[in-house]
Amino acid sequence: MAETLVTSNGLKKYFAGSAGWFGKSGDVVRAVDNINIAIGKNETLALVGESGCGKSTLGRLLINLLEPTEGEVYFKRQNIYKLNPAERTAFRKQVQIIFQDPYASLNPRMKVRSIIGEPLETHSLAQGKEMDSRVGELMNLVGLEKGYMTRYPHQFSGGQRQRIGIARALALNPELLICDEPVSALDVSIQSQILNLLKDLQQQLGLTYLFISHNLSVVRYMANRVCVMFLGKVVELGSCKAVFDQPLHPYTQFLMMAVPLPNPKLRNREKRILEGDVPSPINPPPGCRFHTRCPYAKGICAAEEPELADFGGRQCACHFPLG
Repeated sequence: MAETLVTSNGLKKYFAGSAGWFGKSGDVVRAVDNINIAIGKNETLALVGESGCGKSTLGRLLINLLEPTEGEVYFKRQNIYKLNPAERTAFRKQVQIIFQDPYASLNPRMKVRSIIGEPLETHSLAQGKEMDSRVGELMNLVGLEKGYMTRYPHQFSGGQRQRIGIARALALNPELLICDEPVSALDVSIQSQILNLLKDLQQQLGLTYLFISHNLSVVRYMANRVCVMFLGKVVELGSCKAVFDQPLHPYTQFLMMAVPLPNPKLRNREKRILEGDVPSPINPPPGCRFHTRCPYAKGICAAEEPELADFGGRQCACHFPLG
């Protein structure tokens, strides 16, 4: 891996439960539970896993949008939770997020000039004609005509709105972008355009991506490495090719088998489907959290939690890794 940009150590985030929704009063939801990962400069690390496994929470922890329950995050060797006000302002310029819903993430009362220019205004980097010039440059960068800067969000399509969101995220020349399912709300034909745009921007600007997605086909196209999460834990981490071609963790294997293949000759291939319910994040099972659904589970799996161990440059948290 290239020079490390972001590192997390023992990162945890627990949310307090409430009676009638998460269970008994006083329960906690273990959204992120003791995660150690590193993101290299200029790489794309993808986070995958089913809904509720903690992907978005982890992304927000890595850029200090959420306070951790425990643990540390280092950005360029600085602990982001111990920054003074001046350092925190500088950090905010270097990390940004692209949200999932381009309809909800843009203020409908603001014109495009104000939406894209707001970060510049907040940090006192541009105003007046200089602001117009910078907003125009950003719009051209993401494939929008600068003449559209006087329009409102409702006058754009979903793909154009997401381009506006990307332009806003790039306004401060960040190094790290959290892409939280940036194409899941778009039509398939538009998804490819946005993905190609993100790839081009990464090469052009030297960006680093944490790419959160459910779509494994998108992940395979975008990512250098893949981090698989299950119930707040990392269960497998490795290069994109290795994880897709030969998964080590049973959960990863089932994820890959669920991907539809565009080949009619393979339409009748045998598929194994996960059985049982997802364990509760409030009261996870002892031992391996996946053992209640794993067809390969043995006695030790219910008694002892597996460590994230190294297997030839890859990491897997399983007592009996596949292959």
